[in-house]
Amino acid sequence: MRRWIVAVLLLAMAAAGASGQAGEDPQVWRKLGLSEEQIDQAQGIFESTQKSVREARAEIDVLRAELRRLLLREPVDMGQVERQLRASLEWEYRLRLAQISRQVQLRRLLGDRDYTRLMEAIRERRRGIREGDAEGDGSGRNGPRR
Repeated sequence: MRRWIVAVLLLAMAAAGASGQAGEDPQVWRKLGLSEEQIDQAQGIFESTQKSVREARAEIDVLRAELRRLLLREPVDMGQVERQLRASLEWEYRLRLAQISRQVQLRRLLGDRDYTRLMEAIRERRRGIREGDAEGDGSGRNGPRR
């Protein structure tokens, strides 16, 4: 059952990732004036960490669901709850470590100035996407900004 849940979550996350994440979009990097070599290297950094990030997120989702299920039982088995919580925290640690590794590698590649500009562009693009702007550029192509 657990493997099935993980498989479904991985498929859902892959579909979400296929729609394009701001940090992985070469268009964002080109707007910053990065060279094609820098863009290729940055894409390699994202690709090398993406599997770990997706795996950790899927495991965290499964463990959280299992923890919620354990808490609904009567009586609550605190030993099982503790094991689930520890497992979830271990995956949170792995996720955060992969994200930090990605950031350190990107900063080393781009230098402080370009890395800061990239992070600002990614935040702006994500903000635009959340507000219904498919391009994240303020054009409102998915409807007006709220």
